[in-house]
Amino acid sequence: MKIDGRKLASEILKKLNKQDNKNSNPQLAVILIGEDENSRVYVRQKEKIAKLVGVNLKIFRFKNTTVSKFTSLVTKLNADPSVHGIIIQRPMPLKIEMEELDNLVLPKKDVDGFNPKSLFDPPVALAVLEILKSVHRNNFLSWLKKEKVLIIGRGVTAGRPIAKYFSKKGLKFTVAHSQTQNLDKLCLSSNIIISCVGKPDIVRHTMLKRSSILIGVGLHPENTGLKPDYNQEEVKDKVRFYTPVPGGVGPLNVAMLMRNAVEAAKNQSN
Repeated sequence: MKIDGRKLASEILKKLNKQDNKNSNPQLAVILIGEDENSRVYVRQKEKIAKLVGVNLKIFRFKNTTVSKFTSLVTKLNADPSVHGIIIQRPMPLKIEMEELDNLVLPKKDVDGFNPKSLFDPPVALAVLEILKSVHRNNFLSWLKKEKVLIIGRGVTAGRPIAKYFSKKGLKFTVAHSQTQNLDKLCLSSNIIISCVGKPDIVRHTMLKRSSILIGVGLHPENTGLKPDYNQEEVKDKVRFYTPVPGGVGPLNVAMLMRNAVEAAKNQSN
């Protein structure tokens, strides 16, 4: 069965309407460097949803820039009291250490949850949790703690923050990556598979069991648009639940980001 991420996101966004945000007037800054197609799609989604919920979003676009100019901009935005949240769109094409990048945005403005001291959980991890809640609402955490979870990929934009959040929640999981030899067996023995790679055919229909829940976070471009790590036509009748593209994790990811932005504005207004 297909999980409708758009419907789940809509329910969350209803609570973030313009009337609710009038007093805090959320201001969100997005820094986009380079011309990565996935990044441009994500930023367009954020821009569209921000308008719907009354978040004022300003995009700082650069085809190219220097590390010095980039860090100066972040410092300026950190110091600006009218800016409540800052997003550095990743992957980052500039040569900058990951630890430095994660720590650039102040914790109170880090609505993406990359700073180790961030006040916010990563939207992508929150999105995955909302999807799983839609599958099993009663005694949710107790149920999830008993399930065998596999996270495929350990990238900085999805696999790593999801794993970090699951650890924070006390959830057990296995991480598979490019050096993992027995991915087929791991998938077949897992109840929940969260694929975060961004390449075609990472998960094939022969690697799945009927009771599986398959969540596609990683995306890659094809002629007809962005696609998940699996062939949707092949897996749709092979698993209990799966997330489609478009309309799966993406809308929920943006909704959770906007929720973080609204919360950041309220915190800073107080």
